[in-house]
Amino acid sequence: MERELIWGKWYTPRTRILTHLFFWLVISTLYYLTYERMVGEYFWIFAVKDLIVTASLFYIASWIMPKWVSNGKIIPSLLFIIFSYFWWVTITYLDCKIAVHIIPKSEKNIFSYFQFFLEEGYFGLFRLDKTSDLILDFLFLVSLPLAPKLTKVIFDGAHRLTILERDKMGLERDNLSLEKDKLSLERDNLQMELNILKSQISPHFVFNTLNSIYRMAEIQDINTPKAILNLSNLLRHILYQTKDDKIYMSHEIQFLKDFIDLMSLRYRDSVKFEFKVQEVNEPYQIVPLILIPFLENAIKHGPDRSRKNAWIKIDLGIDDDILTYDISNSVNNFAEKHQYGGIGLQNVKRRLDIYYKDRYSLDIIQEEEYYAVFLKIKL
Repeated sequence: MERELIWGKWYTPRTRILTHLFFWLVISTLYYLTYERMVGEYFWIFAVKDLIVTASLFYIASWIMPKWVSNGKIIPSLLFIIFSYFWWVTITYLDCKIAVHIIPKSEKNIFSYFQFFLEEGYFGLFRLDKTSDLILDFLFLVSLPLAPKLTKVIFDGAHRLTILERDKMGLERDNLSLEKDKLSLERDNLQMELNILKSQISPHFVFNTLNSIYRMAEIQDINTPKAILNLSNLLRHILYQTKDDKIYMSHEIQFLKDFIDLMSLRYRDSVKFEFKVQEVNEPYQIVPLILIPFLENAIKHGPDRSRKNAWIKIDLGIDDDILTYDISNSVNNFAEKHQYGGIGLQNVKRRLDIYYKDRYSLDIIQEEEYYAVFLKIKL
């Protein structure tokens, strides 16, 4: 499949075999013309030698060079060329050692060639003056026939690298697309969770507030109509002020004040509310209805359980973009506990994790006589 991509569908196994046969026929003819002129009928001794050297290097290059080129290994490729020269010199030296006993001494031209190779031994061939002459023969007899193969190997390797790089880029694009899809899915799931959390807030708040008004109505409290009006204002805030992810801090503070006013109508003087708010100079924004669950929780587990010496303290301020919200309430451990609830506090903790991850701290302290929450948010 890869060969088809590089050379086309015409380069079939049969075509490849015929191409190789034709190539070696041309190389054999080259060696015949070269050595027949020098040694006559004994040309085959040297032609076979160079065919063995060239063929061995040719097919070794076919096996190992593509791996090196594909991996961008330049040094091994250069070492292979140096090895090729040593291989040719070694085989030629051995060939001369054998041929000197076969070819008659009357062939003076070829014996001068033998003398050049054999007079100083094998290592003498690597002297600088001899190397310069041998390299010319090597380039003509070995490098020239190998050049088409090496060119093809380099071309195939470069093409393979291009395909691998293209596939790598395609894979990176696919991974990036998958990552975007994953992030989009996580964002959608998070938004769905936020919508569910928001949908829990209003019913939970309304349930608790209606329960308070119901208790006022039970004792025919004259402030019941005013409490219903206050509830209407609170619901208006929930409907129109909490549609966005963030609202101005002043609106959230006003909502807390209105809720405290409503609770004050219900409990009158039996519960002491203390609400301290530091002046906010900047138009800070906050997630809507993120503070009210702590106040609801303080009422439910404080005055709702027992009004004996009941009190609730709230301290709210902003300093260096950090909102500090401290709320504490009295606890009567002898009073009956609520058998239901807990949605509001679980809800607000999850919303804090989503909106203010790593930007908030929440500490809850429960003692025998009081319960306290300390919340800090980096706005």
